[in-house]
Amino acid sequence: MRRAARWDGAVPLFESARHGYVPELAEVRDLVAYVREHRAAAGAEGPFEFVLGSATPPDAAGARDVIGPLHDAGATWWDERQIQTGPDLDRLAPVLRRVEAGPPVI
Repeated sequence: MRRAARWDGAVPLFESARHGYVPELAEVRDLVAYVREHRAAAGAEGPFEFVLGSATPPDAAGARDVIGPLHDAGATWWDERQIQTGPDLDRLAPVLRRVEAGPPVI
């Protein structure tokens, strides 16, 4: 992450949040603070993008409840994902339902 801090963004992975699961808010805050600290120390300027992702409910309120706190913690982009377990894995219908719901709005 120190190397990424010199540039303009990162798509971090969290050991506690497998693909499709929301990372812990405290971990996101810690990572954002860490990167900002190293950007300042390196004299990096300009915006830095934090791309996070998970699976959100297709309803607007549910998506907002997931993404809103992450945005407040410093996330700047959202990558909608599919949980990689369960009966809906590799099924088109759940993916289409989420796509048809449109992008989450915070």
